[in-house]
Amino acid sequence: MRTSMRPPSRASAAGSVLAYDIETIAPQTEDGSFPPWPLHKPIAIGFAAAQCRNGVWAFDIEALIATGDTEEADLIRAADRKMAAADIVTGYNSAQFDALVLRLAAQRCRLFDLKALADHAAAHRYGGNHHDLADLYASYGRKVSLAAIADQIGIPVKTDVSGGDVAALWAAGEHERIRRYVMEDAVATLCLYLAWQAARSADEAAITRPMAALAQHIEATPGLQHLRTFVDCSLMRWCRPRALKAEIAAALKRVTARLRQEEDERAFMAP
Repeated sequence: MRTSMRPPSRASAAGSVLAYDIETIAPQTEDGSFPPWPLHKPIAIGFAAAQCRNGVWAFDIEALIATGDTEEADLIRAADRKMAAADIVTGYNSAQFDALVLRLAAQRCRLFDLKALADHAAAHRYGGNHHDLADLYASYGRKVSLAAIADQIGIPVKTDVSGGDVAALWAAGEHERIRRYVMEDAVATLCLYLAWQAARSADEAAITRPMAALAQHIEATPGLQHLRTFVDCSLMRWCRPRALKAEIAAALKRVTARLRQEEDERAFMAP
């Protein structure tokens, strides 16, 4: 008997999702190539968390940088707390870089009690709780950059800074630019996750409604105005009018169901 080895479906929607991204510094290699991941020290981490309850989306977007009162260990602990609160954790090449760097950094900082981070870094490649979008979009084949995918969908990335600039910015003390950059990448990863989830489940509302809610959150939060590029991007311009139609359709469906229930109750109570 032949046994299927197909990975489990990831089409089901999660109640809460955490997208994250880290920025690191590492010693330069002699040949100028990208340093091996164990040499990387995390200096910033961005989080974009989304949760849906009763059809209402809520967001928590922030970034931490290891300077001043915040140390490397604080970044690691924050990642563990955020991951523990999410049903799904997603990143871009997170299984082969971000999670590995964070797990090794935790050991370097003598943090051996971080269960959520441990589970995240050790998650099975085809499991359902760690969604590495670089793997998913490439169907576990040859990976491409986050920008290569995001550009095709209409999601803004690297609008001011790229990963290759981080070391120089860190050396120059431009920590705020790094903080904004890592936050932007986390939000871009969240948008990419929503696009993946909607396409995988064949449900347009799975991207239009949360994206429209994300735009409202950014517009209403003073500390997120540097993320306005997401409000104005082509994907968002496509999503918002369709989200309104979806909201109206959902409200009409709820009203119709309630009226039908009331009618059934009256018929049951009639003599």
